[in-house]
This record gives sequence, C-alpha cells and structure tokens, in this order.
Amino acid sequence: MTTPAQTAASIANSMLSTGPLSDAGKQTVSSNALNHGLASSKPVHVALPGEEELFAAHLEGYRKAYAPANLPEEDLVRTVAESYWRLERAHKLENALFQQILKQDDYKDLDSMTAKAMAWSNKDTGLQRMALYAQRIQRTAEKTSAALKAMQQERRAAYNQAKEAIYLTQLAIASGNSFEPALHFGAPDLHGGFVYSPDEIKLALLRAARLEEARARFNVR
Repeated sequence: MTTPAQTAASIANSMLSTGPLSDAGKQTVSSNALNHGLASSKPVHVALPGEEELFAAHLEGYRKAYAPANLPEEDLVRTVAESYWRLERAHKLENALFQQILKQDDYKDLDSMTAKAMAWSNKDTGLQRMALYAQRIQRTAEKTSAALKAMQQERRAAYNQAKEAIYLTQLAIASGNSFEPALHFGAPDLHGGFVYSPDEIKLALLRAARLEEARARFNVR
C-alpha cells in the first residue's frame, strides 16, 4: 500500500520532471527527454517548450539593464538572467508542491503551521531537495552578478583613462601639432573598449564641451 509520504514524493518527482504547471510548461514532450533545469549548473533547457518568447523578453530586459559592452559581459548577463529565471521556476514548483502535500491524509487535518513544519521535516516530500536547488541557483545568480559588477566597474574605470588622450589631443591642437593617440595607448580591450582614434577623440571632445556648456547653463557643479 502506498503511504502518503510516498505519494507526495511521487508528486515531487513528477513536478520536477515536467517543469512549471502553466499551460506552456505542460507542453513538454516527456520527462526523460527534457531537463527541468534546476539540478544542473548547466541545464539543457533554460526555457521549457512554450516559454521561449517569455524567456527572450526576460533576457532582453537584463541586457537593457546591464548594457554589456563585450562578449564576456554578455555571457555573464545571460547567466544572471538564466539563473533568476530558473530560481522563479523553483519557487513556483515549491509552492505548488507544498499545496499538493498538504492535501495528503497525513497533513490535511492538521493546522497550517504544524502541517507545513511536518512536511518540511519529512525528506520524502521532496521539499528539502527543492529548497536545495533554489539555494544553489540563488548562489550562482549572486556570484555571477558580483562578477559582472566588478567587470563593468573595471571597464568604466579604464574608460575614464581616455581623459589622458583627450588632454594630449587638446594640447596638440592648441600647439598646432598633430597627435596620434593610438601610438601612445594600448588596444581598446585594455581601456574599457575605448578606441584611441582621432574620430573617437573628437567625439569625446565634443561631448565634454557640450557637458560643460550644459553645466554652465543650468548652474550644475
């Protein structure tokens, strides 16, 4: 005879293999052919069948928020977006699993707090495993976000060094001389993506002049 705990565990396994409970998630072809994307650090499918457009919009939102300037930043942004997408799935599955477990005979006659405490303490319910998945995904999201922030700060700091090239160019112009910044500065990758070319320097000079004009006009210090 199947016990309530075994029934709950079966529900947990079924939910993990079939993904979200939405109509989109129910379009999965089979539990054996599709990775639910919670246990693996590199899931086969981040977006389940039917979720592709929603995930694409989710990812685009992160791209707009972080504005990656190169491929390494783009990779980190994607990992952050994927992690939070998977974390939301884990929380939804956890909540749905909880509701299913509380309907079992062992729990349905208990008050809510007692039932939840017993369900959490019972390893056979699958709730502890689900929480572990969520914790791992959360750590990945936080570590990746920190790495992305550090990378972008380093890039911006390097980009600020372009001011040196601007000052030298201004000096050359004032002296009636020519100045080739590329001969004095390294590759763009070493300077936050800033290209030390005459055209880029001219744009930077123009931007700096317009900013000074705006500060003076609106009395901004």
